[in-house]
Amino acid sequence: MTRKVLHNLFTTEYEHPFDRESLDRLENTRGLELLTQKILDYGFEKYLLIKHTGGNIRVTGKNIPEVHNILKEACRIVEMPQVPELYIYREDKITAFTSGEKRQIITLSTGAIESLTDEEILFLLGRELGHIRSNHVLYRMIAESLRVVTQLISDVTLGLGNLLSMPLQMALMHWYRMSEFTADRAGLLTCQNPEHAFQTLIKTAGLPEKYHGRVTTEDLKIQAADFDGISETTFDKLIRFAAGYENPEPFTIIRASQLFQWIDAGEYQRILTRNTQIAFSPKGKCPACDTPFTEDEVFCHRCGARLRSGAQSGEN
Repeated sequence: MTRKVLHNLFTTEYEHPFDRESLDRLENTRGLELLTQKILDYGFEKYLLIKHTGGNIRVTGKNIPEVHNILKEACRIVEMPQVPELYIYREDKITAFTSGEKRQIITLSTGAIESLTDEEILFLLGRELGHIRSNHVLYRMIAESLRVVTQLISDVTLGLGNLLSMPLQMALMHWYRMSEFTADRAGLLTCQNPEHAFQTLIKTAGLPEKYHGRVTTEDLKIQAADFDGISETTFDKLIRFAAGYENPEPFTIIRASQLFQWIDAGEYQRILTRNTQIAFSPKGKCPACDTPFTEDEVFCHRCGARLRSGAQSGEN
């Protein structure tokens, strides 16, 4: 199918409100600034770089063009000027993750490549580009490696592990889950076919391969509606919180429900059919990809780079 290139796509156009609200709470949680500074100072990003590039297989346009071309297509649709490096790691589950703020690396599991169609992989990669564009990567790297981070802090601070307090951990993990809702929207805008997006969620939930195609998107929608209809008593809320806290990501059914609601509200279609030639008075140009930005933007809507330093250099 021919997919539409989403020119001048701002992350705020599809950002989930739960993502923004939980990020605001996280950034106002005591200790976050010190934690992130320590993580950067002690080379945690480099540790992950060595881990992923040293233990996994890099995918290029020469060795596995079928997969690499899907990533290039995803970048074309959302206008990512620089294609991130792509690696494959051995994991039967359908997963993907991104690491590195300076050198961005996307890693796909073998389970994703073996179980998903090309269109579904496009949705999965679009999700990762969504994390990059929304500047999620640093906090998500910390959240995904909490045990390593805790040990690192304990070692380098002579046991002062309280840098990662329980309130900070809870705020971090809550935002981590909420950021997935934004990523799902980015994935759908990339693959531009709700059926592919929901079939990816169904497979990710653990449907055995021999039953792929048997559970329909309509089945998923009915289940999501049933889940949303569970009585929100105090006890119910506690059970949902406890169940969700044990999982690093929100329940698949909750993710599906949020995506259905976004589509039904007309927001997905509005973005696809909007006038892409947005007129605005540029404040400056992004230092990373030279894209014009407005005074209200903190991160580049094309590559996700922070614009504070670029604002000064871009003014006349």
